[in-house]
Amino acid sequence: MRILSQKAPPPRLLTSVAPEVRPQLPEGAGSGSQYNNASVASGNRRAVLLGLTLAAAVMCTVGLFYKRQHLVQQRAKKERKLVSVSTHSISPPAPIVTKLSADQIHVTAISLGHPKLAIINGQQVGEGEQVTIHTPSANIAVTLRILKISDGRIDLSDGTQVISARLEIPPPSRRAKP
Repeated sequence: MRILSQKAPPPRLLTSVAPEVRPQLPEGAGSGSQYNNASVASGNRRAVLLGLTLAAAVMCTVGLFYKRQHLVQQRAKKERKLVSVSTHSISPPAPIVTKLSADQIHVTAISLGHPKLAIINGQQVGEGEQVTIHTPSANIAVTLRILKISDGRIDLSDGTQVISARLEIPPPSRRAKP
């Protein structure tokens, strides 16, 4: 067992140079000091919460203005596209009647997968799409809509009549024997 002396150890250098300063509280304030510190902290919390709320409101407002501006720009872009494709004809032209035969439609391939595809006059098309055929007798282009693609046959329409075209099987190419 060791006996400790009741004499205090010598003061340290730093504590002896600058004594510890504690604020003096008025009498009776010792019991309520916890509440005073809490009210100061809650005031800071309120300010932080108010700042965050104002920042969120500003961000929402900026987002709404940006969204509106973006929609206005998109609408203007669509209107420009519509204006650029409009024509300046005074009266509609008279319809031109031409004869189109199935011989002018060359179907070289048909694929019955999903979606059904075909190659007509060198263009790949599917059901519901349009293909343009140039007539040899006049400088006229006829647009036909593909109605149905089936095994070996394609149905096309110009709006008034239906034309059926068959798959052309090219003749086998002859190779020269070495």
